[in-house]
Amino acid sequence: MICRAQGMKPVRREHLQAGAGGSWNTYALPPGTELEGSHFRMIGTIRLDPGAEVGLHTHLTNEELFVILEGQGLYEEDGTVTEVGPGDMLILQRTHQHAIRNVGKGPLSFLAVIVD
Repeated sequence: MICRAQGMKPVRREHLQAGAGGSWNTYALPPGTELEGSHFRMIGTIRLDPGAEVGLHTHLTNEELFVILEGQGLYEEDGTVTEVGPGDMLILQRTHQHAIRNVGKGPLSFLAVIVD
């Protein structure tokens, strides 16, 4: 399966997981879409505005991977906060809690993948 960049349109989202601010999200596999026989639940890039965040939330039934593409952020996992930047990979396992906030002057962009 190939998802071409020109076929994916950015979608404006506000207050992701009850976090502050907004983002432009571009999905290869939008949330709520299922591929028969696949464990993927969402695949996309998230471009958080300066000061915006994905609010603190728990993954009870799935896991998530973030790959930071550009910008600077603060990543919180289970109460521990760490600075993150381009190239960092953030792996959240089932039953854990996380959030990410853009602390830079430009966008914070990352690839996000959710799997069961």
